[in-house]
Amino acid sequence: MIEAMMIEREIKFRLPEGRDAESVRAAVESAGFRLEPSGTIAQEDRYLDTEDWTLYRAGIALRLRADGHRLRLEAKSLRSTETEALARTEWTQDAPNGDPPWAALDPGPVTGLLQPLDGLGTVMRLQVRARVRNDRERFRWLRGETLLGSLTVDHVSVPPASFQEIEVELENGAGEALGEVERAVEERLGLQQTAETKLAAAMAALGEKLPERDERAFALDHADRLLDVAHKTFGRQLGRLFWNEPGTRLGVDPDYVHDMRVACRRLRTALEVLGEGYPEVLREALRGELRWIGRGLGAVRDLDVAIARVGAMEAEATSFERPAYRIFAQGLSVRRAARRLEMIERLDSERFRTVASQARATLEAGPPAADSVPEGVAPAYLIAPRIIEHWKRGMKDAYEKAEQTMEEPDLHALRIAAKKARYAIEYFAEL
Repeated sequence: MIEAMMIEREIKFRLPEGRDAESVRAAVESAGFRLEPSGTIAQEDRYLDTEDWTLYRAGIALRLRADGHRLRLEAKSLRSTETEALARTEWTQDAPNGDPPWAALDPGPVTGLLQPLDGLGTVMRLQVRARVRNDRERFRWLRGETLLGSLTVDHVSVPPASFQEIEVELENGAGEALGEVERAVEERLGLQQTAETKLAAAMAALGEKLPERDERAFALDHADRLLDVAHKTFGRQLGRLFWNEPGTRLGVDPDYVHDMRVACRRLRTALEVLGEGYPEVLREALRGELRWIGRGLGAVRDLDVAIARVGAMEAEATSFERPAYRIFAQGLSVRRAARRLEMIERLDSERFRTVASQARATLEAGPPAADSVPEGVAPAYLIAPRIIEHWKRGMKDAYEKAEQTMEEPDLHALRIAAKKARYAIEYFAEL
């Protein structure tokens, strides 16, 4: 049985046509390392995702990997947590029987990772999105007699394309060894490391692109009325909210819950700042619901920020102080886990599904009828200065009160007023 979760640290070089792998190996050895052949292996990968790329949008790649007589289900985070090297988390377990989609997965690290996505029906919607064959030459990477990790030469085939890629993975030793390899290869051969995944290369070979958030439909036009600006702002922020939902559920990268929370806040603020462009019934229906969603997201995000701050404080603390910071961070992590469970329950609830359905229906229906928002028919470029000035004045009033009292509620009110004024300017910025 294969079950594991680990952090992978590596650098990769994509070889241009005409460049051979031997030259890269020679560059590595010139930096004082040794490479010992350790065999070859043939791998066949089937990359899995849903029709709407739920896993990719959540920040992970999922694949079925066959090598020899083994078949594994593997997941890997897409974003690196470091800039000098690719530092990503991997989850591995035995593959389920049969081909995807599956009704359920056996317990294991990958199953645990994907569990928060159950509310989206992810496992039941999986399909093969790309196939990659890789003939891998393996080398032990050593400094003297000390094993540091491995170097592999990958001969990758994604019909009709093929390419070679060098991966140097650190398994034991100081991180600067990867930097030494990178400098040697760049100085001798002019090659720079790549962060492109094999999945991205496979999709490019197939003439397809991995999805990106497309907001062109919500670009403002100088002829837009206020109700048009309101509708486009609604669509832009709603799209961002739903785009970040898979990653927020997964919880591997804290940026997703931050981005989803910001989209939720901007959407709720738009209903107020651009209120003349929305029907009253819509504002009343969504204002409280968006606040409810935002609070669930905020409870997790606030703890993400706190954990990061404590980590930074620990890094600067003395050796005597660090254990206390670690214990405090562990307590925050326990609280975060509890808040995440509550957030997932909220996202899985019928209430959230109803709000999402109503919001999507509003967007698909197009801008509201003029008779439902009579004040919204004015040209946006004419009414924008008045709206912006109103919220700037509110910020100024909040500032003057906070300056006088310096009390926490007034300081918080100033912060909120400043955001509303900033959002008011941003909502009309394209005009």
